Amino acid sequence: MRYLDFFKRQLILMHFSGIPVRMDYRWFPVFALMSLVTAISIDSFVDDSLVSLSFSLVTTFVFCVSIFLHEYAHAAAARRAGIHVLEIILHPFGGLTRLKREPDTLRAEFQIAIAGPLASFLIAAFFAFLTTTANYFELGILRNLAFMLALLNFLLGIFNLFPGYPLDGGKILRSHLWRRGNDINKATILTARFGQVIGAALVVFGVFNTLLRSDFVNGFWTIIVGWFLFDAAKVIVKEITDMESLSVEKFMIMPIIIDPAEKVQYFVDNILPLHRQSVFPVAENFELYGMLMLEDLKKISQEIWNTTKVRDIMRPVKPDYFVEPETLLSDAKQLMRVNGIGALGVIDDRGKLVGFVRRGRTKKRS
Repeated sequence: MRYLDFFKRQLILMHFSGIPVRMDYRWFPVFALMSLVTAISIDSFVDDSLVSLSFSLVTTFVFCVSIFLHEYAHAAAARRAGIHVLEIILHPFGGLTRLKREPDTLRAEFQIAIAGPLASFLIAAFFAFLTTTANYFELGILRNLAFMLALLNFLLGIFNLFPGYPLDGGKILRSHLWRRGNDINKATILTARFGQVIGAALVVFGVFNTLLRSDFVNGFWTIIVGWFLFDAAKVIVKEITDMESLSVEKFMIMPIIIDPAEKVQYFVDNILPLHRQSVFPVAENFELYGMLMLEDLKKISQEIWNTTKVRDIMRPVKPDYFVEPETLLSDAKQLMRVNGIGALGVIDDRGKLVGFVRRGRTKKRS
């Protein structure tokens, strides 16, 4: 078990366009196996084991770059939607682009999710063109390698459209379920279960190919891909299940409180530059009065900021603007999704403001 945990460790490869790119140790045995299988498949064209191995190492490396480009397409789409990208994590046969928050709209979710498969299809088309060119000039080994890369990228695009989380198709399905009123955690667990089913089916199909059809190469890779997908989906289900039992108290932060009698100009000049967030609790003596939204602030002329008080533009407190510390995080997330402000004050049994939570900022406190 410790041996398996070792291979799930990660190392930083680089920072690309300001985004940390990590890779887990499972890449090393998979990289070696892919290179070996590729070398064996082209050995008859070269008749030199060292040259075959060199070509296979380059081919495997190019495929790894293709996986990175698949994930970077997600990151680029997220940035266009105004979402900060935390990091890209590369796993064998896939990866994960971690975002600071969930997309606000179904359209943004779809665009981010579909960007990866589209990138893979474009890469596949590029290598298909190289295959045709190499075939025209009768370059047998380059034709085979280019065809392999075209096929792998095409299959990567198709595979990621399957409706099982964390595949891109699963993210699209999760978003659809979420927008139809399902709880985001329940939608994630459901689509992750689909991911487990797809992974298990791939393992069974790989065993069938290996034992009954003697297709050892394809069967072997199908088993590995299925296992990685099943394991990734299982981890997601466990994380969400564990999180659903936690309370808001474990995730809340100290609130940046705005006095209702404060002038808007003072807030803009002295508080906002130090705390870049879109919503602030308005309270006096820790009694919650309402929420100050930057989108509301932008609607009034700057000329009256110095004469306008925060209470004049805040949204008066409503029952769905606050919760108690014991409230389940899953319930709080659902409330933040529908209350129109994407945040909640945390009120203790004395009615005092003791904490604050925002969408996309629910990391557990140590």
